[in-house]
Amino acid sequence: MSDMLSIGRSALQVNSRALEVVGSNVANANNPNYVRRTLNVGDTTIYGNTNYLYGNFTGTGGVEVNSLVRASDQFLESATRQTGANRVKSEVMVQWLDQGEIALANNKADIGSQLTQLFGSAEELSAVPFEPALRTQFLRDIEDTVARFNQTASNLSATTTLMNGAAAQETSQLNTALAELAQINGKLRPTTPGTSQHVALLDQRDAALTVITEKLDVTITFGNNGTADISRGGTNLVTYNSASPVTFVANASGAFDIEIGGALQPPPTNGTLGGLHRAQSDIAAVSTKLNTLAVQFANELNGWQANGRTDAGAVGGAVVSHGGTAASLTATGLTATDLALASPAGVANGNILAFVDLRTATGTEKNYEGIVLGQAQNLLSARSESQAATAFDIATREARDKVSVVDLDREAADLIRLQQAYEASARIIQVARETIQSILAIF
Repeated sequence: MSDMLSIGRSALQVNSRALEVVGSNVANANNPNYVRRTLNVGDTTIYGNTNYLYGNFTGTGGVEVNSLVRASDQFLESATRQTGANRVKSEVMVQWLDQGEIALANNKADIGSQLTQLFGSAEELSAVPFEPALRTQFLRDIEDTVARFNQTASNLSATTTLMNGAAAQETSQLNTALAELAQINGKLRPTTPGTSQHVALLDQRDAALTVITEKLDVTITFGNNGTADISRGGTNLVTYNSASPVTFVANASGAFDIEIGGALQPPPTNGTLGGLHRAQSDIAAVSTKLNTLAVQFANELNGWQANGRTDAGAVGGAVVSHGGTAASLTATGLTATDLALASPAGVANGNILAFVDLRTATGTEKNYEGIVLGQAQNLLSARSESQAATAFDIATREARDKVSVVDLDREAADLIRLQQAYEASARIIQVARETIQSILAIF
């Protein structure tokens, strides 16, 4: 009878614990960092003998909880971290390359449309070269073109500044996650595997790893008792309970850099920092091309002016000046009478007629179209990459979730099963009690 009581008692304890685990699963069904738990249950076997002349005997004394188990697959978790990093990288690229396109568009007041307006004014002026209003309009269009170069350069610079701010923030969040992982490692090592505390720490570890890999491309090495070390390019970021922070370094031109312990690191290639770095590299390339275009515009315009003669017969002076960048492009402030519209031979509209010759396949207008087209192609490519990365990430997460995520239907079925098992365990104790009472009633 005592065996029956022991079996019933152990079964009640195990089923009660199992009901707690199911309740925890249900309560955390919407927690993205929670991994479903199950109990690993085994029997308790009794060994002993009553006489040294006889062999040992064994008997079953009931059941016990061996450990609490997380429904996690390390390969699916690793794949999900990789696809998640690819997804956020491409999303960040699309976000900031789109901002670059907006910067070039300049609220529908782009350089290209203004260049078209400038050439149109030149054609009108060539028909009536002495008309003051047309001369004034031509000069105003030159000034507006310069202003649009300045504004576009300012837009791109502001976009780069915003990207630096975003990269600095991402780096700060990365360092926070690295420090958290180091603390979790310190708690994991002395914790007994299979306990509630241990599996909770593993959940926290995986959440920190997700944040880290979605910020920066790193290498993860798992150690004793579930600890995780982080390195990048041979440089340690997390070693057990010690973390080395990542430093963000903004560059005056080109994309930002990152350092670890004062040592310059290879450019980020994945995660949000990888997406920001790649997008900023593209924006920096656009800025460089715009600067080259501004210098070309100034040289072409000043060269055209120098080839003509003013109404007084003087060689035309510079119309614009620059310091090698679009931001430094400036109109020199010539007046309408300073325009060199005549040819050296004295033809009144001879030089302004030649202005249209600047509209070539390698001229400022066409080269600007090339910049815009290149930016559009980069954005289109990033969007295609983002769609593919998102689809791949969704498929990988679905495979992972089939193993790790709480299914309320399954938990409901387990609740019914465990409730029945609990009632059956209680019935064992009741039968044992009734049997003992019946035996005692005989005497």
